[in-house]
Amino acid sequence: MNDAIKKDWIDAIDVYSQYFHASCPFEGSVRKAALVKLSVLKEENRELSYQVSASFMPYEDEEDFRVPDDLRVSRIVFSGTKRRVKKKEEEFLNEIRGKIDALLPQLNEEACIDWDRPLHEARYG
Repeated sequence: MNDAIKKDWIDAIDVYSQYFHASCPFEGSVRKAALVKLSVLKEENRELSYQVSASFMPYEDEEDFRVPDDLRVSRIVFSGTKRRVKKKEEEFLNEIRGKIDALLPQLNEEACIDWDRPLHEARYG
């Protein structure tokens, strides 16, 4: 399920986020980095959903962390819990690279994330 069918979220918490070197051709240029996240989204009815996402960004120098929302893929990987489940979060983190890699062809067949070249340490929330 992609965010095109997105519900109205009233809150979001990033469980994990990390920047990586990446490549994705877009409108005559190449985006050179990606922000990868696992987020918990709270719906109006108080149910929670887990979402994985990757947003590609220009990354023109080491100070450039602009993350435009025009080149992004995401997928809800689980819905329907009333509270955060640490064991589920660990499971999703173990699978995040494969899930994101499976979504990348939606953007461009040449899109890739260099998982072995992070730009920063991972952040956990």
